[in-house]
Amino acid sequence: MRHITALLIKFAMIAIALEVVLGMLTTLYFTDILYIAASVTILAYIIGDLFILRATNNTVATIADAGLALLIIYAFNYIWNIDRIDFSDASISAVVIGFGECFFHKYVANNVFLERH
Repeated sequence: MRHITALLIKFAMIAIALEVVLGMLTTLYFTDILYIAASVTILAYIIGDLFILRATNNTVATIADAGLALLIIYAFNYIWNIDRIDFSDASISAVVIGFGECFFHKYVANNVFLERH
């Protein structure tokens, strides 16, 4: 249950950040942004939170999550065969997500990784 709650919080944070940034800077539809947010959420939670955060610290995991978000967001141009997400738009989105991840990792460390206490 702890992981489901953490995933829902992470998805909400990422979806809001992407809707604000990509909603203003691109012509993507709301559903497109939700697909991107779901992809970033799942991959970043598995790679950045469960593996990297557990093995390192908040700073390393935040940088990894932001970099992963950048790659995933920009990769959707190729997945969907579109050219609507500029690299700068993806970069701004990744920075905003990275800022949120810094706080989210504190939540994960205190509420999901209970063995650290």
